Amino acid sequence: MKLSELIEETLSEIALGVEAAKSKSKHLIAISPASINRRPVSEITYIEFDVSIAVSEKNDSSLSSEKAGGGEIKVMSIGGLSGKAGKNSSESNATSSELSHRITFKVPVCMSGKIID
Repeated sequence: MKLSELIEETLSEIALGVEAAKSKSKHLIAISPASINRRPVSEITYIEFDVSIAVSEKNDSSLSSEKAGGGEIKVMSIGGLSGKAGKNSSESNATSSELSHRITFKVPVCMSGKIID
């Protein structure tokens, strides 16, 4: 899985989960309300990611210099990479290398809700 896909899917699933929880429990609890007693509530929350990634780089000497270098960042899965980089037998002039890294970052989000009286 690409890192961009992981971020997109994670943030979308969190937003959908929060919205579903708000709808399901609106009479019991104010989950991420936009206002309470007509007073605006604005809070930024940070969703933190701690991800192991593999950076693979592929060089193919049979391609032009513009297309020879290419890289890809993939998220490591439990069994290894979701898409493994390696030498393909049909690409005799291709070489690839792979480095693994761990990255951490935060994404600020501000969730709004309905007025709670």
